Amino acid sequence: MDNVITRKGRPEDARDFSQLVLSTASTLLPYFFGPDVGNVVQRLFEHTRNWFSFEHSYFVEVNGEIAGMALISDYTEKKREDLRTCLLALKYLKWGILRRLAYSLKSQHVIRKVIELTYLLRSEHIMVRTTEGECYLRNIALRCNFRGLGFATRLLGVVEEESRKAGSKRIVLDVGTDNKAAIKLYKRFGYSIEQKLPSLRIKDKNLEVFRMSKDIRGIRQSAGENRT
Repeated sequence: MDNVITRKGRPEDARDFSQLVLSTASTLLPYFFGPDVGNVVQRLFEHTRNWFSFEHSYFVEVNGEIAGMALISDYTEKKREDLRTCLLALKYLKWGILRRLAYSLKSQHVIRKVIELTYLLRSEHIMVRTTEGECYLRNIALRCNFRGLGFATRLLGVVEEESRKAGSKRIVLDVGTDNKAAIKLYKRFGYSIEQKLPSLRIKDKNLEVFRMSKDIRGIRQSAGENRT
């Protein structure tokens, strides 16, 4: 019989986290973080007090193998961590080159890139505007061989229960309008579409996203959950 547990993330999960989050954000995150996106995401995960921190993650393991993860943070955490996330991202994108180029003509180009990244990180598409009492489900991902086996439902149940216990009333999330499977899952789990966000142009493609939400007041943990 499979041994299945869900647990909070740990810094040593960084590599698995990076692989999983990039499997569901293969266009957006590379656009923001560039070709070294995998390393940047790992480094952010290992730190505390940022959007991608292990503190905000939950993992499901099957027989000791990581099958999937979810990343979520509440309104207070997101508001407190906005600036730190931008600064850490800039640090690991190696834009310390600014110091070496301070008197170079190229420095103006680098400064423009820093300003552009900071703006993008704080844009509507990556920094959801939440209100007090809300949590934002930033990502949920499963390895291919564990999909369709109920682990996404398990993760959703865990993050909703933990969010409710922390005092949140609603969970909000964004999902691509073309991701029919994910939309179907969320609807089955009680989420509804609130609006379609303005499209984001990435290279030659428009990123179209639905904002979905669910009232989680009154939710209780399902019987038989095994969490550590």
